[in-house]
Amino acid sequence: MNKASGMFKSLGTFLRDCRAEFGKISWPGRKELVESTWAVAAMILLLSVFVLVCDQVVTGVIRFLTSLRG
Repeated sequence: MNKASGMFKSLGTFLRDCRAEFGKISWPGRKELVESTWAVAAMILLLSVFVLVCDQVVTGVIRFLTSLRG
């Protein structure tokens, strides 16, 4: 068996294994999916506000410190 045919045999085995694993997946229902999406969106919004506040505080401190030099 040459290298190419061995590679295709391995690829075939891999794809069969992937198909078998996809059959084991438990997909969420519509309600659960919508609730999870809202939860993720809310967390992203909260994290964005937190980063914005931290950025503004650090910017203010740096401006204050640099104004003391002059």
